[in-house]
Amino acid sequence: MDAAALAAFTPISLNLTPQAPSVDWGDLAGLRFSEPFFDQTVERWAGGSAPRLVRTDLAALEALDAAPSLDPAAFVFHLSRCGSTLVSRLLARVPGMVVVAEPKPLNTLLLAGPETLGEAGTTRLLRLLVRALGRRRFGDERHYVLKLSSWNICRLDLFRRAFPDAKLIWVQREPAEVLASLMADPPGWLALGRAPELAERLFGLAPPELPALDPPGFCVRALAAMLAAAEAAGDAALTVDYRELPDAVWTRIAPFLGRALGADEIAPLREEARYHSKHRDRRLFTGDPPERRALPAALRALAAEWLGPRYRALGARG
Repeated sequence: MDAAALAAFTPISLNLTPQAPSVDWGDLAGLRFSEPFFDQTVERWAGGSAPRLVRTDLAALEALDAAPSLDPAAFVFHLSRCGSTLVSRLLARVPGMVVVAEPKPLNTLLLAGPETLGEAGTTRLLRLLVRALGRRRFGDERHYVLKLSSWNICRLDLFRRAFPDAKLIWVQREPAEVLASLMADPPGWLALGRAPELAERLFGLAPPELPALDPPGFCVRALAAMLAAAEAAGDAALTVDYRELPDAVWTRIAPFLGRALGADEIAPLREEARYHSKHRDRRLFTGDPPERRALPAALRALAAEWLGPRYRALGARG
């Protein structure tokens, strides 16, 4: 396949094994990223008629970088279970805004050890991947927002090196509420507690500490590391709290991105906000179920000790 044709494809998977590092490209022509998460759009494409997939080496990313792409206007980082998916879903409804949410290829890169590509190589590959995901595929894209997985905030320095001009948005929620939701429905990143090298690199947990931590204890320490990483953004980041949503999307976030919204643009966002942001079907959101709100007193105290001060300090920045 010639470069011009491949430039219209989207990177959907990354392989960094030393023997044969590669990129899988999917022909997502005609598909907008309308699902809650990027990988769900890929699943829809894969289930369609005759999906076209091409595998290349990593050099193809460099060769195709001249194709029309957008640099990200902003990165959306978050504490987990705090409304970031609602933020990304509503921004995706704004005309001219393309939003990519938690793409798997980026997580593959961010989990790779420093010996895989080195600091400069990792920064360069991150930049190439992010730009390839922000390809102008329809011609109406004006603003590109990348919404990341919660633990990605621990690699904030990498994102800032790759895109120093991108704005930063931090979404958070009262820590006890976050912890209650995570304990009721454990996230995939909780498995990092069984990977000492990754737990140390991402969350600053030295291997001797891990055996003493049960899943709630590990979760609290990981959330503390995420909050500490968000603090490192300084005043450059816009902090948005769960309790401000959905209104903050059009009163604070869109203006922060240089996109003031009129009443006719806000009305469909208000309507969309009535539905559960993580479900592809139109399911009305009625709040967290009771099991996602309950938290034992001991865990509530742990959240208050380890997470409360940093949560409040970030909230004070606004």
